[in-house]
Amino acid sequence: MISQKIKKLKKYLFLISIIFFVLTLTHLTYSYLYSNSKNLPVKGGTISEGIIGNFPSLNPIVPLYSDGNDKYIIQLLYRSLLKYDIEKHQFVGDIAKCDISSMVNIECIINEDAKWSNGENITTEDLVATYQLIKETGSNKILVSLLQSTEIETRDNNTIIFKNTRKDTNFLNVFLQPILNKKFIDTLSKENITGKFPVNGGIYSGRFVIEKVSEDENLGITKLTLQKNEFYDKSNISKIVINIFPDINSFKKNHQAVNVFNDTDNNIGNTIPRFQAQKYTLNSFVGVFLNQNKITSTDLRYYILNKLDTSKLIKVLGEQNYEVINNPFLSEDNISQEPKNKNFDSVMKSIGYKKKSVFLQELTPKAEEKKEEVKQETKPEVKPEEKKPAEITIPADLTLDRFQKDSKLISSPDYVDIYNFITKDDVLLRGSAPENVTAVYVNDYKLANFKSGDRDFYYRLRENIGNLKAGMNSYKIYFEIGGEKKLQEELFFVYYHDKDKLKEEEKKLAESLYRKEMEAKIAKENQEKKETPPVPAPAPETPKAPEQPKNQEQLDKINKLDENLYYNKDLQAFSLKLYYINDGKKETTDTVNFIENSLKELGITVVSSPFDLKDLAKIMSNKDEYDMILAGIHLGYLNSNLFPYLHSSQAKTGYNFSNIRKTSLDLLVEELKENIYTEEKTLEIEKKVLDILRNEQVLKTLYTPKINLLVDKNIKIEKAYSSLPYKSERSSILENAYIKEEKILDLTDKSFIGFFKFLLEKLYE
Repeated sequence: MISQKIKKLKKYLFLISIIFFVLTLTHLTYSYLYSNSKNLPVKGGTISEGIIGNFPSLNPIVPLYSDGNDKYIIQLLYRSLLKYDIEKHQFVGDIAKCDISSMVNIECIINEDAKWSNGENITTEDLVATYQLIKETGSNKILVSLLQSTEIETRDNNTIIFKNTRKDTNFLNVFLQPILNKKFIDTLSKENITGKFPVNGGIYSGRFVIEKVSEDENLGITKLTLQKNEFYDKSNISKIVINIFPDINSFKKNHQAVNVFNDTDNNIGNTIPRFQAQKYTLNSFVGVFLNQNKITSTDLRYYILNKLDTSKLIKVLGEQNYEVINNPFLSEDNISQEPKNKNFDSVMKSIGYKKKSVFLQELTPKAEEKKEEVKQETKPEVKPEEKKPAEITIPADLTLDRFQKDSKLISSPDYVDIYNFITKDDVLLRGSAPENVTAVYVNDYKLANFKSGDRDFYYRLRENIGNLKAGMNSYKIYFEIGGEKKLQEELFFVYYHDKDKLKEEEKKLAESLYRKEMEAKIAKENQEKKETPPVPAPAPETPKAPEQPKNQEQLDKINKLDENLYYNKDLQAFSLKLYYINDGKKETTDTVNFIENSLKELGITVVSSPFDLKDLAKIMSNKDEYDMILAGIHLGYLNSNLFPYLHSSQAKTGYNFSNIRKTSLDLLVEELKENIYTEEKTLEIEKKVLDILRNEQVLKTLYTPKINLLVDKNIKIEKAYSSLPYKSERSSILENAYIKEEKILDLTDKSFIGFFKFLLEKLYE
């Protein structure tokens, strides 16, 4: 009985061994056969993208001034003669192959496979009809101006020639115009052309066509469904559904309905785990331009721009959302340069500005000389003995309590006095204001979170913001009442991480305040004694009383000056006026505050003035109004074309913000504007431009924002791009996207011997 059970057990064990061997061999064979396999995308799948705002305008013949969703969707529906290759960073053929080596004579030959969504070939008849429509209706004034001096000829149904009298790379915008089907153009009414473009019944040439527009009442959104164009089979995705949300809150509530979202303003960030961020920047930068006509000293411009530390600014704005830009061509070369004159006081003196201490030094000898003259002119007389500051003795038990007072405005933290000593770099001040206060200022900064009628105001001291630095920090609090700004209180914060250093500074401050108190007391006593008629010495002639010097009045004025600022002979502080566009963005406000605080460390006061974009033309016509301007520059496709911002012809009323006029620079930017060069030639010219900017120091490029293209992790992106000319070009990223994939076996070099080699390799890994 037992022997039979043992036999049966052996059979089971043998059977199990056989099964295990077969499974192991199958697994190893599978691993070997698929060892060199590749995952390849399979065509199909739907992208559901979310956008914010109104239903997009789908009119391709009107100018799209904003780089928004309109342009993005139009690029999905239509093609043009040329397109921008975001990988090669150059213009390449789209509908046609075009020779753009010369801007004055461009010939294009339509590709044989260029077809409309109805299967018909795209012809020169369609091209001519599109450009003729724009010229006749004036629907796009920019293109109309470019086409005015252009002759368009057709050689046959496939060849078109553009003869242009102006040598200008901007002319290439003509070749980026979406082309319409002539039969479709004939159906358009005037209202369609200038206003509401028809959504249904269109004939398209792009990757997708409009399938339908529908309303989702449950989500409260509109859906625009795009179906793949079967005659332009270049995308792995078969359908795109554009979900149009009325606002960002609606999107956050219903984000599960989408798998792609272009997070332009970083409203979402990494808050939704299923999204992965494809970060990219635009061909743009935010920079500070110095007005060369107002800031004439090159050395001063060196100091101003060098003081703006972009690495610190990026930390203030957030490194995850912004990238440092070194020069206007967006390359790695840095245009910062050390000033030739290493003494900033000397630089300021050369333009007629000095510090308080220098004025006092200059005034004191004059006073002594005046006394000597009076002494020589008069007979010996008995004069009261004057006390001198040098005789002041610091009491051994002196503390700062002698001068300390509670703050009359700040209620939190409750330790805040007139003089404060801190080691932490994050202090939130809360103060109280009367009901009639309409605005609160700390130094020159207007508190954005305070509204008229509020009783409390808040101000945060933080090192990375730039309003708290090691050493003594002064904060003057002003209330605006009835339109008048009045100083209420001045607080001082001494900040060091080292507590011993802090104690040392407290002692120094107490001694400094004591000396000032004693000097003022002695000066007052001496003044009173001077006003008392002197007792004449025994002499037949009565000595003439010394004339009261004017120096004392000047001395009183000087003593009231800020020790850190620079003043001219009329005791007016040196200040710079900074203009910036009031776009309502936090990054702009933070940048302006950073500039103000950075230059304050140099002893320069910055007066900031926001303006609306609609007033830009007016400001450009009177550039004497500002010393500096903070501007965002979008270079688009032609990021080498800095003509509008650096050429002398643009200094009077154009966008040459710095008013720079230099012939050598003009010639270089003209070259970049008039021709499309090889990469090597372009870089050579750009380097010469940067050398001039490095010497002139009229521009500091600061940063460019990073944009998050949020893509569901189930969607694969074959190739991501770190930089795009426009947000609408994200369509090129999605062109490479896919949802489905399959493994493809590579049986090349697979053999029985190869199998054993594979096993040996795995054993010794």
